[in-house]
Amino acid sequence: MTIISTQAFKLKTICLPIGLTILSLFAGFYGPTLIQSIKTSLNLINTTSFDKKKYCLLSTTTCQQDSVGIKLDTDIAKPLKTTQIHVDWPQNNSDRLMLTLRGLEMDLGVVKFPIKKQLDGNYSGTIILPICTDAKMTWIGTLTDQNQHTVYTSIRMEK
Repeated sequence: MTIISTQAFKLKTICLPIGLTILSLFAGFYGPTLIQSIKTSLNLINTTSFDKKKYCLLSTTTCQQDSVGIKLDTDIAKPLKTTQIHVDWPQNNSDRLMLTLRGLEMDLGVVKFPIKKQLDGNYSGTIILPICTDAKMTWIGTLTDQNQHTVYTSIRMEK
């Protein structure tokens, strides 16, 4: 019995630290990737309740929400390529609008674009969306004036 218990004790004192070290290295190497995958999966689950009716899908056709008309110079935006946005917001006295967007399918942070008032009273600006690893992505957000009046927008992006 003493031989078995001595061998078991040696086995515990040698194998346990080695096993814990290997487990720690494995967790340290793969843990962040696993956590990010779980967060992305949860985010995709949350975005399935995305209400498309609430958001104005921007394209070359003017999208009307409340009394605001918004259109782009392209139907589908390309990453790192300029896209022009034109806004007709009647009776708005703001000098500029702020377009704030975030990725729906992937978290790439929040991007903001100022949309400046032109001499004719309309607003226009340039949008350059960040590159994404996915081939297609939707950006959702808000167009807000200086009085915090908000219009909900979405832009479809493809490589």
